[in-house]
Amino acid sequence: MARYIMRRGIASILVIFLVSIFTFLLIHLQTGDALTVKLRQRLPEEQVQALRAQLGLDRPLWEQYWDWLSGVLRGDLGRSFFREQEPVWTRIKAALPVTMELVGIALVVSVAIGVPVGVVSAVRRNSFLDQMGRLFAVIGLAVPVFWLGTVVLTYGGIWFQYSPPLTFSYFWDDPLSNLEAMWLPGLVLGYNLSAINMRITRSSVLEVMRQDYVRTAWAKGLRERAVLVRHVLGNSLIPVVTILGNQFVYVVGATVIVEFLFHLPGIGFVALESISTRDYNLMQGTVLVIGVMVVLANFLIDLLYARLDPRIRLGAVASS
Repeated sequence: MARYIMRRGIASILVIFLVSIFTFLLIHLQTGDALTVKLRQRLPEEQVQALRAQLGLDRPLWEQYWDWLSGVLRGDLGRSFFREQEPVWTRIKAALPVTMELVGIALVVSVAIGVPVGVVSAVRRNSFLDQMGRLFAVIGLAVPVFWLGTVVLTYGGIWFQYSPPLTFSYFWDDPLSNLEAMWLPGLVLGYNLSAINMRITRSSVLEVMRQDYVRTAWAKGLRERAVLVRHVLGNSLIPVVTILGNQFVYVVGATVIVEFLFHLPGIGFVALESISTRDYNLMQGTVLVIGVMVVLANFLIDLLYARLDPRIRLGAVASS
């Protein structure tokens, strides 16, 4: 097991390193730079070159990357080019709780809706409830998050006079105001995930209900509720638990769109803002944090899979 963990840890570090390189190259291949966007006016060429040299934008790319990477290894993500040299980590630290809260709400919604609908759909197979549950799942899988969010904002404003709050309050400052801003985007994200959970729960419950021990429980004359609670749900929900890790990875990426639509000051919103302003350090810092979150989640998922199924780690050791 220790050898398997070491292999996965080295692979995770390599992925983060490659992500940092590709992000650095892609953002520097754009036309213009942070200074061009920030100035928004014509200045004498000598003054522009002096400012570019002051920011270090005139040096070769490999030198700029090395300076940034060495700072990251020391725990310094650099300073924002566009926001008057504000520390990048200060901006990310303020945005990170927003994204994590949104991810948490989306995952809770996905389980609270998807699992009960999946269980009912499996227990009442081929009934009207089953047909409606499957329709619910198909729509959730087919509708893109950005389209659903746009529809909710548009018709929410027309029918219910809803609009995202102009100011954002953290939960520890004003819980009611915070939930007012977070519940709807969390529901939009969670609906898509709940459709996946519904399909997996339905398939898993149907498979478990065909097992011999479940038939024996029915033959003993146990009530339906007792059979479901004691014999079916515990075993059928294992796939749902394992897929939650993959859903975390997905929803972290989806928050970029939702935070922009609902004006939430999370990591995704900061990333989009840094792209539009060519803020190299801020963009690299946000992508690095998102990449670390995704890689860490995948690493924990791999460990969970290896814990639940020893054949995975044994196969990895045998292949080496």
